[in-house]
Amino acid sequence: MSTGAKDRLRRFAVNLYAAPPDLPVERFCAMLAARGIGGVGLTARAVEAARPEALARLLRDHDLRASSLNSAGYVLHADPAAAAAQAALDTRLFEAAGALDAPVNVILGGTLHAAMDGAAPPLREARRRAEEGLARLAERARALGVRLALESMHPLALGTKGCVNQLSHARALARREGTGLTLDLYHSWWDDDLPAAIAEDEILVAQICGLIVPADGAPPLRAELADGPADLALFLRDLDAAGYAGAVEYEVFWGPMGQPEPEALLDRAVRDWLALTAPP
Repeated sequence: MSTGAKDRLRRFAVNLYAAPPDLPVERFCAMLAARGIGGVGLTARAVEAARPEALARLLRDHDLRASSLNSAGYVLHADPAAAAAQAALDTRLFEAAGALDAPVNVILGGTLHAAMDGAAPPLREARRRAEEGLARLAERARALGVRLALESMHPLALGTKGCVNQLSHARALARREGTGLTLDLYHSWWDDDLPAAIAEDEILVAQICGLIVPADGAPPLRAELADGPADLALFLRDLDAAGYAGAVEYEVFWGPMGQPEPEALLDRAVRDWLALTAPP
């Protein structure tokens, strides 16, 4: 492999969501390192399985950096047990962020339909509560020196995942609370504010995937990098022009992807990333 290809792979990261849930985090990191991939997006599974110091040592041993920690901010839970579990996860994510020097991804939701005993609150009220939750998280993050990256969700995820669904809203909140942004192309490839967000805002996490857009109006499906209508190359050029120097993270979910064999999935991801980033 050429030096240029190796350098391009150092910028590439893959989120742990791409792995089967029973695949040890250590094994996944070894698989990334064996391919020259430079980063890994860590999830609740990772921070719940190991102390921050152990995670930092694991990444050092495999010459990886943590591209993101996923995810804090599900603030709409009405069920006390769910709210307590999220609060505990937020604490672990913040602890890991300090040890790994990684941004914590924030999704403002908790699912509307899980709130208020299954009855969705009015959208304006849900967003008010979510914004209050972000203010509390941001204050805590500032006190601990943790970087937060607010992510806008696809509008079709409104009832199931998050209630900040336009980049204009996420950008305004990030500026108000002093956070950065996560730009996940799955959620924002269609958004007219995407070029301005890249050019004008603090981007802490950049996530990409291919897209399959069903003709029946169902939510888009994450796919491998070579698939779909999102212009990944343009997204990367815009990031470069804006001076973004962080990792570019491939985020897909193993189950909805059809439970692919993880070694083969990573081989195809490397192939597609190198093709996508090949010099003209």
